[in-house]
Amino acid sequence: MQRTIDYNLALLRQADHLLSQLDDGELSRERPLLFRATIGQHIRHVVEYYQCLLAQRSSGVLNYDRRTRDTRLEQQVGEARMAVDRCSAQLLAITEDMPLTLEGDLPGNEVSMPQPTSLARELTYVADHCVHHLAMVRIVLEQELQHVTRPEELGVAAATRNHRDR
Repeated sequence: MQRTIDYNLALLRQADHLLSQLDDGELSRERPLLFRATIGQHIRHVVEYYQCLLAQRSSGVLNYDRRTRDTRLEQQVGEARMAVDRCSAQLLAITEDMPLTLEGDLPGNEVSMPQPTSLARELTYVADHCVHHLAMVRIVLEQELQHVTRPEELGVAAATRNHRDR
């Protein structure tokens, strides 16, 4: 469990490192490379998945579809960094796995589809989800924002990194 938490913390540190180098305009500018989305929208989306998991775990029922969609996180670097910091602090407080029920909305279905999962499994999921969105952000950084420094592994899946290291 601790290795999974540490991996998530490392990913959130990567996001914070990127945010520390951006201004509000760079964060919130629509990017053709992201199909008119913004870096901020990707960061907000990732952070809100962490927020859902961390806030809803105490109830035992998790639903990522019920995010707050706080636009301040996608428009204001300071707000995004504070949210990342709060998620990191909450991750540090986790000491053990626990069972959860994941609910998800499907198109055309008014009833959520519950399925058993666990905190450890969902931490693995949100880490993979974070990597995916950081990979999209990386494209913009490489093409349009070369002043932003980033680790070489930014947006590279754990399995790919492990395969390359063999």
